[in-house]
Amino acid sequence: MHRTNFARIMLCVAMLAFFIAGCQSPASSGGSKGSEQAKAEPAAAENKQGDVLKLLIPSFNNETEKRQWDNVVKKFEEMNPGVKIDLATGDTNTESGKLTTMLQSGVTPPDAILMNAGPGRVRILSDVDLIKPLNDWYMQNGWKDKLRPFAYDLISGNDNLYELPHTMDAVSVYYNKDLFEQNGIGVPTTAGEFLNAMKKLHDNNITPIIVGGRTPITVGTLFSLILQSSAGKEAVAKLIYSEAKWNDPQYVKAAETMSDWANQGYIGKESVSLNLTDAKFAMLNKKAGMFISTTHIISDVVDQKLEGSIGSFTIPSLTDASKTNPTGGLGYTWVVPAKTTQTELVEKWMNYIVSEEYAKVVLGDPSYNLIPASKAAMGIKPAGSQLAEAMSSIAQESGYNPSVFIGSEAKQAYYQNLTGLIGGLVKPKDAMDNIAAAAAKDEAAGYKLSRKSN
Repeated sequence: MHRTNFARIMLCVAMLAFFIAGCQSPASSGGSKGSEQAKAEPAAAENKQGDVLKLLIPSFNNETEKRQWDNVVKKFEEMNPGVKIDLATGDTNTESGKLTTMLQSGVTPPDAILMNAGPGRVRILSDVDLIKPLNDWYMQNGWKDKLRPFAYDLISGNDNLYELPHTMDAVSVYYNKDLFEQNGIGVPTTAGEFLNAMKKLHDNNITPIIVGGRTPITVGTLFSLILQSSAGKEAVAKLIYSEAKWNDPQYVKAAETMSDWANQGYIGKESVSLNLTDAKFAMLNKKAGMFISTTHIISDVVDQKLEGSIGSFTIPSLTDASKTNPTGGLGYTWVVPAKTTQTELVEKWMNYIVSEEYAKVVLGDPSYNLIPASKAAMGIKPAGSQLAEAMSSIAQESGYNPSVFIGSEAKQAYYQNLTGLIGGLVKPKDAMDNIAAAAAKDEAAGYKLSRKSN
């Protein structure tokens, strides 16, 4: 009886298995129709890859910046049905070597890269043919007339154009309004008022100016303001166009000023051990009165809900009563890897970047923290008050942040010696001698910027 029941059960299991197999869909079976369908689906997916544009941009500093880019991508995809953006973030500085290594490797590069701007940085890639010249696109799309004149002038000194400027920099002093008000300090408009502001903060045990020595760019931005305020914009222009020497007396004077501020404690001694983020949040969190920055800081101000507590100004002229502008140059710029095959989509993307549609998307966001390099953006008032103030401050002209323009040898010496000034490790004249020697090496190697002839 037991064996009979067992046999019946096994028969039922076999019939059930046969029934299930018969009811499976063709795609799940081993039949030819299912195999053809399974093969067709990947092929269709591969065909869609022609409508994907791969972009590499700098890493986000916070969720606010990520949301900003989500909006930018969404608008482009709406304007170009069927096109999808594959947005990746990472290190887009040439200083680390990662960008150059990636482009030189056998790895398929992104279709376009948003990198930190500067003739020295772009030239590292163009000299070894890692990026495409864009002269034809400039002519076909009229990009010269779609860029701010200052932006175009900064990239057009040579025969070939290898970049499309994305943003302009405006380096200013960002300050904590609460600390200024608590210590009876107004926004300084003269050299005397600025020096008194630093002294009053210091006397009340508040670090007047904080920088991040471990992120040397913050030291460079501070010196750019001191250099312009003490020597003037045209004197700085002569430096970057190799018409003057870094150890000429007026530039040594600027180094002496920076060293003097450090010796008096006006530049926090803790600065040499901090990085950019540490220094920035020291000011935002009322541990320091001032931090020198581009408009990048605005997204952190918004992210931390400190819009009413942070303001900005430029260091007043240290020699006369003239007004100074923020220093700067180009902030970010687009380049196209030589190996890209999506040239048509890249061209569409770049036309979008200089368009009024793009400017409206970003400037309509109160949290946006960059100054578009397009001429279209000049006619749109930003929703964010701090960015509006920064854009207004460079509407006519901007000063020069040397680190954006100098060659690789000079840049390394520039950062090392300026950080040494703050740490008391080098004398002002020696520091400028070292930068001058490094700049001479760059020039001997063929690196020299040409002024745009008008």
